Amino acid sequence: MPLRLRVREIMVPAEEFPVLHEDADALSAFKLLRDYFRGKDGTWIGFESALVYNRQKKAVGILTVRGLLRALHFQALLDDLLKGDPAGLFFLPACWKQQFVTVKEVMRPVEVACVNENAALWEAALVMLKKKSILYR
Repeated sequence: MPLRLRVREIMVPAEEFPVLHEDADALSAFKLLRDYFRGKDGTWIGFESALVYNRQKKAVGILTVRGLLRALHFQALLDDLLKGDPAGLFFLPACWKQQFVTVKEVMRPVEVACVNENAALWEAALVMLKKKSILYR
């Protein structure tokens, strides 16, 4: 019964997510996310976000492709991704090497929407609704 499901039953373990350091630059973040978009068989699967850690190896935030594109004002690439076409990630302009925006500047703090893995699924949905969802913010 869906109302009895726990978060741990459908969540993706943190160990499977791409990981970034909070001091990483935007280009490094995009390269990492681009690599995680492609499955081993060449299909597009991937994550649209990465976990961000600090020097103490504590999770401090989450960085989404959407948030990174929005922060860097790449609306056209964002529009393509929203249509389900991640190919634009492979054609980042050379000028990105001048982008010195750090992950810390554009990530969302992990406390924004966080629930325990033993929480009921409906509780997680309620937190996401109250926080306007970490995926669509």
